[in-house]
Amino acid sequence: MLFICGTDNKLEFRSDQEGVKGVLLVDESGLCLGARGIAKSAGAGFIASIAHSAKSLGDVSEIEDKSQYPTVSIELDNLKIIVRNEGSFTIAVFQ
Repeated sequence: MLFICGTDNKLEFRSDQEGVKGVLLVDESGLCLGARGIAKSAGAGFIASIAHSAKSLGDVSEIEDKSQYPTVSIELDNLKIIVRNEGSFTIAVFQ
């Protein structure tokens, strides 16, 4: 099931890319805004925590361009998860 609050286009675009097995969209509080494919809403808090921790490693307070926020790549045997904060939400792409 997919449920989104105003960010549907972003989630749909990411989940339609080749090699993407799932997408998880999370707000700043760790609330799941949407899940597709193998991504599970139960992981929303962990994804938000990873993104928050990555931002705290550097000085992002002065970054005006969101494209400069850190990207975290988690690699498992058969799965790669890319976690990226996009300002008011975090997206995790499962490949």
